[in-house]
Amino acid sequence: MRRRGGPPAVRTVALAALLAALAAPRAAQAQVPREPWSFYLLPFPTYNSLEGLGVELIGGWWKSAPPGPIPTGVTISPNASISTSGTRTLGLTYNNEGRVPGWRFLAQVGYERFERAPYFGLGNASVVNDSLETANGGESHYYRYSLTRTTALAAIERQVMGPLRVHLGAQYRHYRALPLTGDPTALGADLAAGTTSDTGSTSSLEIRGALIFDSRNEEASPSRGVFLEAMGARALKGPGDFGYTRWAFGAREFVRVTGETVLALRQSVQVAQGHVPFYIAYERLTSWLPEDGFGGATTLRENVQGRWLGPNTALASVDLRYKYWDSAIGSSPLRLWLLVHADAGRVWEESQRFQWSDLHSGYGVGAVAQLGKASFFGIDVGWSPDAHFQFSTATTLGY
Repeated sequence: MRRRGGPPAVRTVALAALLAALAAPRAAQAQVPREPWSFYLLPFPTYNSLEGLGVELIGGWWKSAPPGPIPTGVTISPNASISTSGTRTLGLTYNNEGRVPGWRFLAQVGYERFERAPYFGLGNASVVNDSLETANGGESHYYRYSLTRTTALAAIERQVMGPLRVHLGAQYRHYRALPLTGDPTALGADLAAGTTSDTGSTSSLEIRGALIFDSRNEEASPSRGVFLEAMGARALKGPGDFGYTRWAFGAREFVRVTGETVLALRQSVQVAQGHVPFYIAYERLTSWLPEDGFGGATTLRENVQGRWLGPNTALASVDLRYKYWDSAIGSSPLRLWLLVHADAGRVWEESQRFQWSDLHSGYGVGAVAQLGKASFFGIDVGWSPDAHFQFSTATTLGY
């Protein structure tokens, strides 16, 4: 009879090899230590001409990212802020940008009470009258109003192929917008004139989708690659709510000029159909973390935050960034960026068409310290034809 399996010695060697192969992944896995959560929570002083002096708590729990362009891995970030204007905010963000290969997840809840939200009037030609702002011998808060927002936001992205991703998300917000009591205000004047009627309490539920192409070598401080996005959002209309559609198209390009110098370019257009209340037009349509205002640190810099208000916006920016100092602690970079920047853009109403005339602009310099893959602390100093000299703190490179 013919025996199967070969000689005993061969079978023994084969069995040993098989057991070793099965055990190898477990052994390799056992040798990789479980990465612990890290934690920090720091008070960071803030200042801008809108809110005045303030303090913001930043930090939370995080696990670092795997290699590649993803900045933070996963973070759980409680946040709170308070300012001399009376603004109070409280929120919690879960941001997973790389711990699950091919997927990104975002969840955010928050409560914000802005006692000096900006309202300088609607449209690209709104004018600030200093005599109204300083009426009665002191600051009258003429270009401010009270805005309370309660937010629940969720988003998910899936890598389709290479740098291409698809995005799905939803944002619910409840609003309460009212003119300030006491002194006259720009919002009160527009309400009396019938220019706007969008005050009181209402809600908005936006369903969002986007296509994103991202070939940047890093996300928070890239030195090469491009970022392209096309995004749409539809507000579901309910009793007492608004129905509208918004679209956003953006491009960002990053070119290494020398070993430590980066040229960064940005172009973006956002358009809307339907009735968009002014406090929703104040919000930028973004594919990840929310942003506010056309004007301010992440849009038309060296202009007052939210200075220009309209449902449609166009923006172009250029930065020349120099990495003055570059070090690291483990895999976390420690950098100091010096930069010069220029922005130009405008807003327009739904009944109008975009025109290249009457662009607003801002120019400035800055110094930003980067601590880790996504934490920034710095200052910006600059000038704009509308706001003139401006000084503000910075918690990002802008884009």
